[in-house]
Amino acid sequence: MLGGAISKILGVTNKICAFLVLASYALFATNAKWAFITNETIMNIINVIMHYGPLVICSLLMVEFAAKRNFIVQLVIYALIAIVIIFQFFPDTFNKILGM
Repeated sequence: MLGGAISKILGVTNKICAFLVLASYALFATNAKWAFITNETIMNIINVIMHYGPLVICSLLMVEFAAKRNFIVQLVIYALIAIVIIFQFFPDTFNKILGM
């Protein structure tokens, strides 16, 4: 019961995050063509959303999936999310991945 309610809340949150990420990509692409956003702070916010947004969406989707599953599946999913987030703090790791 509780998993279903949490799943619905996470579903709505995930849809809102997906919209924000998609809007950020659209603003970034449009601004690259016509350069109407001149404020660097706004562009930095858009860049951060574009960089971390897909990770947030994927993590929310997996937490929503795990909410309806047993403890072992939840543990594995949460461990995978934790590994990805922890390695975000080690830029050399992602530079090696991008260099491949």
